[in-house]
Amino acid sequence: MRSRLCNCLGSWGLLGLRRQGQFGRDFWFFPVAVRRNSVTGFIWIGGRRQRVRFNFSQIRNFICVG
Repeated sequence: MRSRLCNCLGSWGLLGLRRQGQFGRDFWFFPVAVRRNSVTGFIWIGGRRQRVRFNFSQIRNFICVG
């Protein structure tokens, strides 16, 4: 998962969580930083971007679009 997210830094992709989260289970995600155990990026909520962080253990899959 980490290498997949590293290859997509600065590109939109579809992020799928293992469990339903605050923003749903599947949503568009723009990764900007990959750390040892987590990824930080942006999502769009109500026409505004919001910075979020997810641990790799929370992520089911990520499909890069760009």
